[in-house]
Amino acid sequence: MVYNWYLALVPTLTKRPSNRKRTRAVGLKRRLDSLKRESHPIENGVHVSSPQETRARSSSLDQIQRVLDSTADLRESNGKLSAARVADLYGVSLSQLADWLSRSRQSVSKTPDAESLQPALNYFERVARLRLLTGSDERFRKWLRMSQPEIDAKNPLELMARGKWQALADFVDDILTGTPG
Repeated sequence: MVYNWYLALVPTLTKRPSNRKRTRAVGLKRRLDSLKRESHPIENGVHVSSPQETRARSSSLDQIQRVLDSTADLRESNGKLSAARVADLYGVSLSQLADWLSRSRQSVSKTPDAESLQPALNYFERVARLRLLTGSDERFRKWLRMSQPEIDAKNPLELMARGKWQALADFVDDILTGTPG
């Protein structure tokens, strides 16, 4: 930073400077120290907030609530994911979703939030988080039906139908986190 070059220069300035140069050097050092404190307000290892700081710095953890909220409508009041709500969001019939889950339509219709369905429905929930970027269910359903060059299928729904849930969920995670897969 700016003051580092000065600190290296101070010993040479203070060896045999005239009073005028010494006064000037001390004044410069004080000013640089003041600037350093203003740009790094830390005392004894603790961040000291200035009057201008009125809110906390953002953290990646701040996004957790938004992620949870983005798929809250897929859950029943008991907290379990509902196959009926997932089918509705994805724009597929409950019968088609049951087929993808290798279950009978009757069993999925009878208990759409069955404990045995939860591990599989978790993949669908992860993919549904893309609604954070699409902004609406309608645009999310359009994305599901659009060709995606990065995946090995015509579109994401085809990938889901082929049982490639993990691959698609990871793809969506990569999109949301901005990390290439």
